[in-house]
Amino acid sequence: MNDKNKNFERRVNQRYDVQLPLNIGTEGFQFESTTKNISCAGVYCQIDFFLPLMTKLEVTMKLSVIENDKKVEKTFMTNTVIVRIDPEYDSSGCDEYHAALFFMGLKDEYRNIIASYIQQTFLASNN
Repeated sequence: MNDKNKNFERRVNQRYDVQLPLNIGTEGFQFESTTKNISCAGVYCQIDFFLPLMTKLEVTMKLSVIENDKKVEKTFMTNTVIVRIDPEYDSSGCDEYHAALFFMGLKDEYRNIIASYIQQTFLASNN
């Protein structure tokens, strides 16, 4: 890789640091996590055990947004895939992994909820 491309940022969507509860499920078991950040493309979270790259997970999220001057809780489930995990391998004695989950086939309705949440929580005060 040449120096010109070394710091190239591939992300299209801005990430926002926030801690939100997640319910995550895969192949017969479920666990809970908390986001470290969120974007309209995915979430970054901590999990207590190793899962390999490209593992498909169902994630349920709950976001509060303002609709018609009222705070409303929106809950939705979407499919994700692990696109990054740190450490990259199952490490003996490690009980903390950081995983980037990419939203797969996210419905426009859910993407709009995330976008509204981001707009109302992080961007509204910057206008």
